Amino acid sequence: MFDILTALQYGELTSLRGKMPMEAPHTIAEERILRRLNALEPKAADDFQHEIQALALEQRDAAFHSGVRFGAQLMVQLLEDF
Repeated sequence: MFDILTALQYGELTSLRGKMPMEAPHTIAEERILRRLNALEPKAADDFQHEIQALALEQRDAAFHSGVRFGAQLMVQLLEDF
C-alpha cells in the first residue's frame, strides 16, 4: 500500500487522474467553453484553449493530491483505532 501512495504522491500513476481537460467526451462546462472559443479567431482560440487546459490541469492535480492526502489521513486514523 505504501508503494501505491508514494507513486500517487510523486505523480507516477497518472492514469488514475482521469481524462485530460478539453478532450472528448466533453463535460457540460467544456462544451460551453468550446462554443465560446469557436466564436473567436482561430489563433486566439487556440491560445486561450492552451491557457484553459493548463489551468484545468493545475486544478485537477491539486484536487487529486488533496484527495490522496485525505484518503491517507483517513486510513491512518482508521488503522489507529484497531
